[in-house]
Amino acid sequence: MIVSKRELPSFGAVTAGKAGFGLIGAAAIISAGNTIVRENQIEDPAVAIADGLSRALAEKLSVPVRLADGLLDSTNPAAMAKQYPGAGLLLDVQTVNWSFAYFPADWNNYRVIYSVKLRLIDTRTGKLVAEGFCARVPEYSDDAPSHEQLLGNSAAELKARLKRSGEQCQEELKSQTLGLT
Repeated sequence: MIVSKRELPSFGAVTAGKAGFGLIGAAAIISAGNTIVRENQIEDPAVAIADGLSRALAEKLSVPVRLADGLLDSTNPAAMAKQYPGAGLLLDVQTVNWSFAYFPADWNNYRVIYSVKLRLIDTRTGKLVAEGFCARVPEYSDDAPSHEQLLGNSAAELKARLKRSGEQCQEELKSQTLGLT
């Protein structure tokens, strides 16, 4: 089994000041988010999710696992399979959205949003064996951090919330999509 590698996805940092400026605001949201990720060395949760799921699958199926050479850039299962023809199975875990945004009714506090897609592909046929999606979009709570709390201490709170979302999604995909308990 091969575990795909993907380019680091863009991160959205949605603040009230940027959200109201349409396309220009969208570009600023992505630019600010990517700067936060780079400056604070924030890891894509999909990497840890793929690692955990590949170990569980390898144990269940008794197959060796290796990390793919090169980046996967397709989302088409047949094209993905062609990139790794001898793998047998290809596990692709891709972050769909990672961002933070203020709450509509509270511009001073933020939620960390995360969603991920999993695909397990038979590389001999190019067909999906399993596919799943997980999203975490928290509702307002009293512990919702301010912008400063989220990014303080090298973005420790942002990292912790992304990690927690990743762990929750890993467990959800493991049981509900892959049927591993």
